[in-house]
Amino acid sequence: MYICNNCWNESLKWTGQCSFCKEWSSLVEFKESKVKWSSSGEKKQLTKMSDVSSQSEEKITTLSQELNNLLGWWITLWSIILLSWEPGIGKSTLGLQLTKLVDKNIIYISWEENENQIISRAKRLNIHSEKISLLCENNLENILKTLESSTSDIVVLDSISVITSNNASGSAGSISQVKEVAEKIVDFWKSTNTTIIIIWHVTKDGNLAGPKTLEHLVDTVLFFEWERYEEVRILRSLKNRFGSTGEIALFKMTEVWLEDIKNPGLEFISSENDDTTPGSSLSITLEWNRALVVEIESLTTYTKFGYPKRSTRGIPSPKLDLILAVLWKYSKVNLDSYDVYVNIVRWIKVDEPGIDMSIGASIISSKLGKPIKRNTIFIGEISLTGRIKNCFWIEKRIKEAVKLGFENIIIPDVDIKLKEKVHLIKIKNIWELVEKIAL
Repeated sequence: MYICNNCWNESLKWTGQCSFCKEWSSLVEFKESKVKWSSSGEKKQLTKMSDVSSQSEEKITTLSQELNNLLGWWITLWSIILLSWEPGIGKSTLGLQLTKLVDKNIIYISWEENENQIISRAKRLNIHSEKISLLCENNLENILKTLESSTSDIVVLDSISVITSNNASGSAGSISQVKEVAEKIVDFWKSTNTTIIIIWHVTKDGNLAGPKTLEHLVDTVLFFEWERYEEVRILRSLKNRFGSTGEIALFKMTEVWLEDIKNPGLEFISSENDDTTPGSSLSITLEWNRALVVEIESLTTYTKFGYPKRSTRGIPSPKLDLILAVLWKYSKVNLDSYDVYVNIVRWIKVDEPGIDMSIGASIISSKLGKPIKRNTIFIGEISLTGRIKNCFWIEKRIKEAVKLGFENIIIPDVDIKLKEKVHLIKIKNIWELVEKIAL
């Protein structure tokens, strides 16, 4: 068996280039240690679920509202959390910043940075706590021996890819080392009931590096996302045994550290556009379970060339082609001689159909030169028959729009059951949408 050092893809034979990530000279031979089969075992006592008295887990509430919302309003003591993404996004910053967000005894273990570097970063983060202890070590046996003789509630391991064990072959970060280190850490966690935060990295295609064993052993997997030219960081929960896996946390990377975004629902709209700006419309999308207001900007310009240009940023190009075809077929908005450019403000990418009507509205607004008021939200899917269709979780989107103060909520002609008194404007087809904007 051969394993790629870059993406951890398995291959039955050696090749010069990995068939998955296309990296050259990255395949190395991997041999599992053979263990003699034994039929000996020990009989264990079975326990009925009804006989087990339930004990509530001890919780740690942090000072970060976004982190609490992501983890289910607390960090569960005696759990293992895996924090991952590429270098430079803020994993180590968040790991060290956590020492300021909770009032617990914490041991921060690092080998990639020495004590002076960690202290320098802690000063930049304005962290001055006597409950933080540092350990610069990469030998697993030395780390575990040190932790056994110390009292700590939380251990931050930055990162597991540089930790090596004397009982496993291969270099740091190899499959055999990662498996051995992960299993020993789990054994330590079970015997001491210590919360452990493990920092890990990803491959070039954005997947968690290393064997899947690491993901199965931990309780929570947190995954950072970012755009290189943006200060916003999205932290996703890919796995959470103590809460929902459909939540995200939104942070802003400042010169000092990661801060909670105070109004995440309105973070991704432009402050420059106003009620006099044609070609701009607002919608509400769902980034997993989080409802976010997004702004769609469109520009239509006459072209003398035979084939007009279509350009998108933030949405798939086929979605724009579909909406333009429906507009041409079922309305008088003819764009066959116009270049059309569509952009979602900031860097967010949306592929779900709930913003279709907003895209169509921004294109119509640009073509007719009719601005759309900023207190208007468009929610709905445009079908190939020209009808405005319902989209998933429309009630949740409407509630978010009401909470954020939007007065005109334009939706498909469907029955909505809401406790709140909401002014809803229902539209059946694309022609009614054109008439609404043209008024």
